Amino acid sequence: MRILPIRQQDYRPAAQVLSRAFVDDPVSIAVYKNFSPAKRIHALECDFTAELRLCMRRGSPIQASENGHMVAVAVIYPPGCYPLPPLDQWMLLVKSILGNGWYDVRAWMRWLDEVDRQHPKLAHYYLEYVGVDPQYQGKGYGTGVIKYLSAQADTHGVGCYLENANPSNVPFYQRFGFQVVAEKRIIGLPTWFMWRPPTSV
Repeated sequence: MRILPIRQQDYRPAAQVLSRAFVDDPVSIAVYKNFSPAKRIHALECDFTAELRLCMRRGSPIQASENGHMVAVAVIYPPGCYPLPPLDQWMLLVKSILGNGWYDVRAWMRWLDEVDRQHPKLAHYYLEYVGVDPQYQGKGYGTGVIKYLSAQADTHGVGCYLENANPSNVPFYQRFGFQVVAEKRIIGLPTWFMWRPPTSV
């Protein structure tokens, strides 16, 4: 397995990996509740394309590849790169509406507003999204991405932070030192806010 940056030619296949990984995510289902799974994948691909292009400018998106094949993707913002400027946040929302038509935009806006309120002020790496292509899940690729991120944070002496609305993912992140620092119900979903303090290297 190799960890590589997402480059200009990578963002579309990376968006496809994330859309397949998040098609059954509780937030995706809540926001696109009237969409079929196939239509939801298409909507998520539109959203993740915009997210990745923005992260390529302001953050550090990465991929895990095996034999030249992309199997996992993470949208990561290093210290000082998040929160995003309001104009960038609005452009993401506008591109989503233009690409996907009308959906439960109010739920999505409530979700974004609530998670931004919880965002820590301390310097940190922000793991906004990480997804493994379903056919490669359970084979250690997600573990590789998290270990890479943790090592980067430890090298710079800062923490890591993420939000998670999938209860099955909580113990996965805890294995790597992430701790639940808050829990809140947002748009009807239990949501865990998790922080990993830096360790000595």
